[in-house]
Amino acid sequence: MDDDRMHDGRRDGEGKDRKGGTDRAGKDRPGREGKDREGADPGRIDDERTNALTGLAPTEARDWLELQRVFAWHPQIVGDPIRAGVSPRRILRERSAQPPLMPASRGLASTGRDSGRQARRLEELGVRVLPLTDLGYPRCLETLTDAPPVLLVRGGFPMPGSDAAIAIVGARAATQSARAIARRLARELAAAGFVIVSGLARGIDAEAHRGALEAGGRTLGVLACGPDRIYPPEHRNLAEEIIRSGAILSEMPPGVPPRRSHFPLRNRIISGLCRAVIVVEARRRSGSLITVRHALEQGREVFVVPGSAEGPFAEGSNRLLRDGARAILCAADAIEDLGGRAENAAGPAFARTDPPLPAGDRATSGEDSDAGARLLECLRRRPATRDALLIQSGWDPGRLASVLLELELAGRIVLERDGRFHATWE
Repeated sequence: MDDDRMHDGRRDGEGKDRKGGTDRAGKDRPGREGKDREGADPGRIDDERTNALTGLAPTEARDWLELQRVFAWHPQIVGDPIRAGVSPRRILRERSAQPPLMPASRGLASTGRDSGRQARRLEELGVRVLPLTDLGYPRCLETLTDAPPVLLVRGGFPMPGSDAAIAIVGARAATQSARAIARRLARELAAAGFVIVSGLARGIDAEAHRGALEAGGRTLGVLACGPDRIYPPEHRNLAEEIIRSGAILSEMPPGVPPRRSHFPLRNRIISGLCRAVIVVEARRRSGSLITVRHALEQGREVFVVPGSAEGPFAEGSNRLLRDGARAILCAADAIEDLGGRAENAAGPAFARTDPPLPAGDRATSGEDSDAGARLLECLRRRPATRDALLIQSGWDPGRLASVLLELELAGRIVLERDGRFHATWE
């Protein structure tokens, strides 16, 4: 094969995808721009995308794997070029003329021979390569400014029929009661149709995965290392079970070991894939609180299981409750707040069946009143961040700021310490 030919998964004769706007190399994607992306629902996977054969075989995606090796720790650099249709080979060529990035990828294979051997090893493991431009790439992740340029997946992903996902996270050294609660929550939520997402770590993460498996549901494990490694090693059998009924995925290149700095990066993917995050027992400096921070920035819901006030085990999660997170005691509490079972829980805060929201900077006073009423109705259903409201309403920032200010001055809404606007009740 000619070395100048892109190893991007495009076989001879393949052209544009069915939307007519892109090939699988990531060229020219007008169909994924504009309003198509603005309406992304957290946790939702579109039927069109799940019905398509998604992902590339590693041996057909060597340019994408090389791009991942170089940019996995700097996703914000390549997101916009990829979305604009720039091929991975061109991005790599232009990058080679610039100073090297931080040496996070030091020691990883970069020669043609080693990369080919690595790709074959991934193929043996059943790994699929999911570039940012692929139909199967999660739309809820695609909208993030630091979206992973490439995901490596083992198992069935996207999961057909999964309309919503919930993350369950918490302490590694969790108490027995917290472990039991996490397992029960996951079992009940999976039985209600939710995909359970966690990080395959010891403690709460492992119990969440096991609870979903016990219910015969689907679960997704997000790794902080390459997909050819399992951490912790004692969870290899659990990982194999997850792969059979769900999937594990990673943004890290193959061969990358778990490092302390990788876990905060992994946590943004956990929250980004989900409609909501549930925290079950977290200490004051728990990594779960990083997941919560990402969730709030991404406009996701945050639920917390209250813990004992004695001892350090639930100090971090109890502080979240003090700061405005919602307490739940059972799966039914979360299901109710999310609007019912999974098929009803993935919709946006502004239902698509609602009449369109007023738009423009020169709305009449009557339109101002209607806009405020609509916004207030939305916030009474669930609190939301300014960014989430901006996406859901489709207004420009000035218009949204004006309506929010009017409601705040009237005492109808309040901006809490969790970064979300809450409706006040009279």
